[in-house]
Amino acid sequence: MSGDPGVDRRTIGDKEQQLQAVMEMSQAGIFMADSYSWTITFANKRLSELFGHSFENLNGKAFIDFIHPDEVEELIIKMHMMIVGEIERLECEQRFIRSDEADFRGDLSIRRLSGNDGSLQGIMVTIYDATERLETEKQISRIENNYWEIFNSTNDALFVHDAYTGAIVDVNKTVERMYGYSREEIFFLNVHDFSAGESPYSLNEAVSLIRKAVEEGPQSYEWLGKRKDGELFWTEVTLTASHIGGEGRVLAVIRDIGDRKEIERQLQYLSAHDSLTGLYNRMHFETEFKRISKGRKYPVSIIIADLDGLKAVNDTLGHAAGDELIKSAASLLIHLFRPDDLVARLGGDEYIVLMPEADEEIAGILMDRIRAAEKSMRTEGESSQVRFSLGSATAYSHEQIAGLFNQADMRMYEEKASHKLRGVGSGFSKGEPS
Repeated sequence: MSGDPGVDRRTIGDKEQQLQAVMEMSQAGIFMADSYSWTITFANKRLSELFGHSFENLNGKAFIDFIHPDEVEELIIKMHMMIVGEIERLECEQRFIRSDEADFRGDLSIRRLSGNDGSLQGIMVTIYDATERLETEKQISRIENNYWEIFNSTNDALFVHDAYTGAIVDVNKTVERMYGYSREEIFFLNVHDFSAGESPYSLNEAVSLIRKAVEEGPQSYEWLGKRKDGELFWTEVTLTASHIGGEGRVLAVIRDIGDRKEIERQLQYLSAHDSLTGLYNRMHFETEFKRISKGRKYPVSIIIADLDGLKAVNDTLGHAAGDELIKSAASLLIHLFRPDDLVARLGGDEYIVLMPEADEEIAGILMDRIRAAEKSMRTEGESSQVRFSLGSATAYSHEQIAGLFNQADMRMYEEKASHKLRGVGSGFSKGEPS
């Protein structure tokens, strides 16, 4: 069927105008090249801007002349593969040369143009200047490198959790060092494996705190962690919710506070204990006495024990010998009483024992034990001996508790006076009293 030649020419002309418009509007340098000599037969304005040649001077130029010499050979091999039909399209990043001999990197795309019979008619080449993209990628790479350097160099362990499931998404290298797991092992574990595992340090509480960070804001708390070898250790945890890469995440910053907790423990111990004997001190005794006084569990008994002869030992043998006598007396007492009984040193040569739910009979039995222990510790010829003057009192109701200390103290002084009358209590070994 024949057609109107004028219509065909107009159609071809319209298509050429459309193609020209597209090429002029494109941000890519575009040109057609001869399939044999690879010379430019048609190019757009953007190509002249990229290569720094006038639009007119581009026609007839060999495309390969604009490729950096270091990359020409490799490109020729790839283009030959396309020309013989092994590949239809070639896409790669390429290094180009401008007219001023400056080079730039671009994204190169070459397409094979085939006729209806499949024969090669030419090639179409598209070049985008990749300078801005590559610079952006470098900046992103630098940012990522800085991020990972900071992420991995901090002394704190960093976990990134899924905000909804609590699953571990990422960790830094400190996590490996702190907990003893390899990075590969960590992603098969969950919060339970890094925790003491029992309430209030179990998986349920951990996931609850992660959700609380999402719903209410940052959370900070102390947490009993567990290393791979099973060792438990104290940590301080701060949880902060965020969106990373469009995903809900919670960042957990973990700090090992084992040293701090040990210092706190030591300070707490020192605040409640006598530094010389290790017994509870007066302040702790008074606190516990007030607490028991407000309770309803009776009877309550106390024993006051005054160490006889300490002054004589200090004066004749020195304070070091006196300190040893004080410690020996403390050791004697601590081994005679129940774990629930509170043995304290009130100061100097005075000790006290607080015995919850102990009546007068029990208090008497325990004083007899003290006297028997004193006797068993005496050694003939030893320069100093442990000997107490003892007094006890028992309260069977809240009304009697107020006078408990004075009553026991009075009985202790009665026994001390008796010792003096009998010549006992100097702190020196003189044999048994008659």
